[in-house]
Amino acid sequence: MRSGRPPLLRAAFFIYLPSMLMSMGQGMIIPALPAIARTFNVSEALAVQVITSQLIGRTLSMLPTGAIVDRFGVKPLMIGGAALATVSTLTAAVAPSFTVIIVTQFFWGIGMSTWMFGREVAAVDMVQRSQRGRQMSALMGIGSTGMAFGPAIGGVLTDLMGVRGLFFVYAGMSAVVLAISLLHREISRPSRRASAPLFDLRAVAQIHPYYRATYLVLFYSTFAQMIRGQVTNTMLPLYVQSQLQYSASITGLLFTAAGVTTFLMIAPTGIISDKLGRKWAAGPAAVFSTIAFIAFPLATNIPLLFAVMCLVGLANGLAMGAMTIYTYDVVPVHVRGQLQALRRGVGELGALTTPPSAAVIASAFTPAMAFWFFAPLHVLSAVLIFGLARESLQGKRKQGAPSSQEIDEGASSVRSEDG
Repeated sequence: MRSGRPPLLRAAFFIYLPSMLMSMGQGMIIPALPAIARTFNVSEALAVQVITSQLIGRTLSMLPTGAIVDRFGVKPLMIGGAALATVSTLTAAVAPSFTVIIVTQFFWGIGMSTWMFGREVAAVDMVQRSQRGRQMSALMGIGSTGMAFGPAIGGVLTDLMGVRGLFFVYAGMSAVVLAISLLHREISRPSRRASAPLFDLRAVAQIHPYYRATYLVLFYSTFAQMIRGQVTNTMLPLYVQSQLQYSASITGLLFTAAGVTTFLMIAPTGIISDKLGRKWAAGPAAVFSTIAFIAFPLATNIPLLFAVMCLVGLANGLAMGAMTIYTYDVVPVHVRGQLQALRRGVGELGALTTPPSAAVIASAFTPAMAFWFFAPLHVLSAVLIFGLARESLQGKRKQGAPSSQEIDEGASSVRSEDG
């Protein structure tokens, strides 16, 4: 098992650097969508389905990924995910048709999600429970930074090298991640029995009764959090450009403001989570999301829009890893993969279904109304976190809360006491 803080160099090489590369690749394809449409002679609306294909792959891979990490550990996931990302992007670089692009991006979504889940568990294993907030905040912050720089790099590469050149470059980046994953040495091994089912639908019952309601709150709050990101990404451009008649450049600057705010929250979020408690990162994230979604339709000039996007950045920053570390705190170690993946999978499903539902609202009313329509989801999330969820940070738990050992033993300890 781990002891103390790992060397920063090890975390930077095995976790942070590859996370930056994979996140950059995720963002690089966004500005290339019009070029993909031209290259394969399809409409831009159809080219956008490349992103949908990635999301479907990410969503469908979640549950099996969680079961695999419980059975086999993180290294097979990281190697397999990086290998699939490398092969799929190489195939996309020589794809003869748009159909092949769609298929390769589906598998890229699986590879990306698989690797990301493996590195997340690996990062948690590197630190003690009391340091999880800072570790996960840094990890998510670096991923957000990669996503922020990805579109800029992707746009330049597409202009210089074309779509195929872009895919070749990203295949090379994925290959670097694969090489690093091959060198990674697991710190802890899976604790599940070899005879245990690969996926146990009763895994939720393994959570200590004290924290079962907390897990369900995190389950819902993740769903709301993923919806926040998709509503902002899809409705803000329509609201700013179509409804308020501002330029695409202003839209880009608004997203930059949110990204900078998110980046600046990396250190504060980790400290808040590890010193004040998990609830004080997750709860305020829902509060700031609520305020931002209520304020968006009222923000009709540039200063107000920037102010609201800074609120979105605060919500993003506070939410970085908050649900993840909270979940790792309250679930038993032997089913942590399944339960983490179940929570994340529902969140990905929310991300997948939000763009079409938001588009229907925007068509029936206005893009601004979509924000008000989804605002109650964040209100409920804040109420549940502050009112029902129980603090999991050691030293901040109430008297009578189970110990870390009792949490890891899960319902088995409860059953033995009942027996």
